[in-house]
Amino acid sequence: MHFISARTLLLWLLLLSGTRLLAQRPAVYSLNDIISRAQMQSYSYKLAATQKEISFYRFRTFSSEFKPQVSLYGNAPVYNKEYYAVRQPDGAISYQLIEQSNNNIGLGISQRLPFSGGTISLNTDLSRFDNFQTKTKQYSGTPVYLQLNQPLFAVNELKWNRLIETLKFDESQKQFAFDREQIAQVAVGLFFGILEAQNNIDIATTNLLVAQENYEIEKKRVNLGTTSEDRLLQLELQMLRSKQDLERAKYDHTIAQLNLNMYIGIKEEKILLIEPVQSKKLSIDLAEATSHAKKNRPEFIAFQRRTREAQRDVAVARAATQQVNLTASYGLSHIGTQVGDVYQNPNNQQRLSIGFNIPLVDWGRRKARYHTARALEKLTATSNEFEEANIFQAIEILINNMTLLESNIDLARKTDSVAHRRYILANDLYQIGKLSVTDLSFAQSEKDNSRRNYINALRAFWDCYYQLRKQTLYDFEKHESLLRTSTPDNTN
Repeated sequence: MHFISARTLLLWLLLLSGTRLLAQRPAVYSLNDIISRAQMQSYSYKLAATQKEISFYRFRTFSSEFKPQVSLYGNAPVYNKEYYAVRQPDGAISYQLIEQSNNNIGLGISQRLPFSGGTISLNTDLSRFDNFQTKTKQYSGTPVYLQLNQPLFAVNELKWNRLIETLKFDESQKQFAFDREQIAQVAVGLFFGILEAQNNIDIATTNLLVAQENYEIEKKRVNLGTTSEDRLLQLELQMLRSKQDLERAKYDHTIAQLNLNMYIGIKEEKILLIEPVQSKKLSIDLAEATSHAKKNRPEFIAFQRRTREAQRDVAVARAATQQVNLTASYGLSHIGTQVGDVYQNPNNQQRLSIGFNIPLVDWGRRKARYHTARALEKLTATSNEFEEANIFQAIEILINNMTLLESNIDLARKTDSVAHRRYILANDLYQIGKLSVTDLSFAQSEKDNSRRNYINALRAFWDCYYQLRKQTLYDFEKHESLLRTSTPDNTN
């Protein structure tokens, strides 16, 4: 009686796999390959990189406010020709033609004062006036003009903003690393989506080949009268189900690959994913993991930023009861018919003004704003504590899951191996007539489920591992911060 041995079945499966790969010539990728490509060329990466670039230039724009600002200003010649009403000593109006031209140019340098919130500026300017009716011209200018604008009894918002903007910039750098790990986690899900479909194709293909072979064997037995037609129909049913499973697996594989191609931008029509192997067992200390999270996560910078912003709002509300502004200036000016006259023995000019706005009756509005700011400060502190506790709890859960999932992979691998060997043995026994179709179907189901459970265990482990990386921004395999492995800034 004809039957397939275990060795023959293994050779058959290897030959089938090799023929399929040769025919399709797929591009081969590992899990690390998919993650690396996703972190370098996916649309999500491009969005994260663009956001990082925006944050960089925003901070550069803000930082420029602390540097001297030099400006050149002026007006091009303003020409004016018209009749002007001039009242005479007797009260009559006499219209006279005027034809004039005015123009001026100036150069100024200003500097904001971070320690006080004021602004100091130094300017020089020159103006020319031409009267075309009398054919005369005159110059006036300020060779040097120093001015100080200083708010009094007010919040130094420049100082507060400097603290807050620095935190925002640090937060954006860490957010970029966090976004890259989020991309990695998405890539893991897409990778295993294809791998599961790829595995289901292999399972369905194998089951179909074995069912077809056993169906031919059973047909011969029916002709010899050694078996019933019912067993033949059972095998035919298995073939039909295997064909359905194969078509469904191919469809799932196509959709999964389209999703991956769309996310990462892979151009190959067909790809083959290499099943990832479990890395060496990781011993992760909870205290160490939470310490890395405090150093690396953008949320902990955000906690500081929110606290600073709330403190600033309280200070602004407290200082809003009065507004006093000091403006003081000192300069030298002169006039003359020649440009050089302006700069010879100029006269000094001085100006001092103090403006104030002190509300006498506001019906408790400013007081209410102050208490609102204080309440928001307390709310911010509570919210920060709650979010921090959630982060630490998530890390602890992931660490505990890692230990369980590592054990699950070992058990699932052994179960898969045992179920596979048992199925080969069951198929051999069936083909020599010592096992029923029902028992063979049960062994096949155990083999298929064990294989799928092993792939699911791998998926759960790697998903959990990359979640832990994202929660801590730390690579526990290489023992290095993921902030240092982020793509360098190209905004020079």
